[in-house]
Amino acid sequence: MGKISFFSGIGLIALSGILFTVERFISVFQYASESFPVRLNGSGSFPSEPSMPGIFDNFFVGILLILGLVLLVFGTIKIFSDKR
Repeated sequence: MGKISFFSGIGLIALSGILFTVERFISVFQYASESFPVRLNGSGSFPSEPSMPGIFDNFFVGILLILGLVLLVFGTIKIFSDKR
């Protein structure tokens, strides 16, 4: 049970990181798609930097991260207590 919890925790943390990275990629892509036509025409205004999402802006990123950390700690404790 300890190894399953440990590896599930690592998987959930990795999934949280992938989801957060995809969100940041979408934010940069949206910024580029908004600013490129304005730069091409030379008229109008656009934001100077893309608005990046925070780590807890998406509900699933935070939940997966917290659940992954809990499972990782639980699995680590279980693995070390079984070896004694």
